[in-house]
Amino acid sequence: MDMLLSLLAGVLVSVPCCVIVPRLLAHGGFLDMPGERSSHVRPTPKGGGVGMVLAFAAVAVARDVPMHLWLPLCALAALSFANDLRGIAPDRRLAAQVLAAAVTLGGAWWFGSIAWSGILLLPAVLFVVGTTNCFNFMDGINGIAGICGVTALSGLIAYGVMIDAQLLLPVAAVIGGVIGFLPFNMPRARLFMGDAGSIFLGFLFAVTICISSRSWTEFFVLASFLYPFYADEAVTMAERIWRGESLMQPHRRHLYQFLANELGVAHWKVSAGYGLVQLVVILFAVVAGQQGLWAVLALDLVLLGVWVAVHWNVKRRFHRRRREA
Repeated sequence: MDMLLSLLAGVLVSVPCCVIVPRLLAHGGFLDMPGERSSHVRPTPKGGGVGMVLAFAAVAVARDVPMHLWLPLCALAALSFANDLRGIAPDRRLAAQVLAAAVTLGGAWWFGSIAWSGILLLPAVLFVVGTTNCFNFMDGINGIAGICGVTALSGLIAYGVMIDAQLLLPVAAVIGGVIGFLPFNMPRARLFMGDAGSIFLGFLFAVTICISSRSWTEFFVLASFLYPFYADEAVTMAERIWRGESLMQPHRRHLYQFLANELGVAHWKVSAGYGLVQLVVILFAVVAGQQGLWAVLALDLVLLGVWVAVHWNVKRRFHRRRREA
């Protein structure tokens, strides 16, 4: 019952924010203007992530969740919202992410909320920061961050690893917040999640599995819940490095961007497809996890090979047909 109430609270907080925030931003001239590398064609306000963050904070405070588990996330979301509006230098944003991850995970370790050695704090911080930016980079078409975010977080709850966790109810509120946001973002976007939402969701997912994992096997199983994002980002980075492109420059080489922009597949169809693939991978990962760590790692490698093949073949066939035309 508490989880359902938290979910409902997330929806009830998110929907008014999705109505009010874009109006305020549009009135103030804070719109995301389409550019050469954008996947949208009309000026659109950001800020859809505000309701998710407020719902998370409200439930965390109401349930007396320790401050180190929610305050750094909310502070980072506030900084990300400021970046949506005015722009903040990348090095400062990265430093803030590292600091927020260090405070959150360091606090969890200090108060005995994690099952692994403190010597792993640095790798855990790097994982959180990497996942945070991966999630942000993948938020480029209508619905993809929302659908995959809800699927990943819901998977964590359904898996049962969070059943006694202090973040269980705040995460449920975030799921409700994303559900409330999605109708404003797809099939036609009247509002974008913005960094305030995508940075927050990526950070929350990574922190949650770091805190909840009780073994290496469980860690890799839970990380696989966001597998399409990791795979798309890794393969795209490899392609850009192979082409000699700067990784700091905007681009549209992600598979989801290629499907939506070059092939003209509707955004909602691409996003729903990623969510479906994600569900399949989650099921495979849970089954593999019952066989041990090496089974999970083998599954991830096989799936990565499949992703590489699909990525390469889709683009190769498109370019060949365009040359023939």
